[in-house]
Amino acid sequence: MPSHSHDPAHPAFAPTTGGDGASALTDAHLLLAQHQRKVQALVDNETGVRFESLALFADPLFELYDLDAAAAFELHARPDEADETTVAVMEAARLLWAYFSLPQRERAARHDALAAFLLGPAATPEDEADLDALLDTVESHWDMLTPEDIALAEDIDVDTLDFDVLLAHPAFAQPVAEFATERTYGPDRLSEMEARALFAQPLLEREDDPDALDAAMERADDYWSLAQLRGLERDAFLDEIVSANALDDAEAEQIRTEAQQMLDRFQSLFPNS
Repeated sequence: MPSHSHDPAHPAFAPTTGGDGASALTDAHLLLAQHQRKVQALVDNETGVRFESLALFADPLFELYDLDAAAAFELHARPDEADETTVAVMEAARLLWAYFSLPQRERAARHDALAAFLLGPAATPEDEADLDALLDTVESHWDMLTPEDIALAEDIDVDTLDFDVLLAHPAFAQPVAEFATERTYGPDRLSEMEARALFAQPLLEREDDPDALDAAMERADDYWSLAQLRGLERDAFLDEIVSANALDDAEAEQIRTEAQQMLDRFQSLFPNS
């Protein structure tokens, strides 16, 4: 179970704002308005997933955080009495629904945005490990949904918002804007462009042929994305890389070996990233 499961200050469950006196009162009103806006978006199926289906999908989250899943249905029955933690869990479930709706290859590119939303700017390596464990659990639950389950959940009168659009939704956008920071890599605080170039260097240096160089750059991009994933997601994405690039068992083994070398390189260059 994640170590922060009962931490009321954890950004995924209880966003806070600073200030005191009159400003604190204003902050309280803003937070209440935002809370009510999230409740409305969820119970009215405003983001394109049926509330009842989303509540069932959220069950692993309620279990992980030792919360009563029935509270989600109480939120639907009595939205004016919705507690903040239940709303935050449902909000996270809606974002995870959108995240796992993405093709496997696209999840790695959205992982940082997901982590920023759920963990906030001061996340520790332990927080990130907890998130990876949570993603593994929720992914297993997602994989149990049938295409019919997903179609029924999304068979409503409004469009189902995808991950990127959902983050810009008025009810969801504020935490992401608050937590968004430019990510840097390694002790030298490299930008992502600089870090990716350094990471890819051993693959690119040994190629002279333009076609081989292009192929090496594509593999470097895949290995970079692979390094952003953990657990079951990483295993599944590695299988995709092998399937897309290997013509036989020998090539498959070579790619898996190269992938592990690049994962080791990423961890060496950018520990705790």
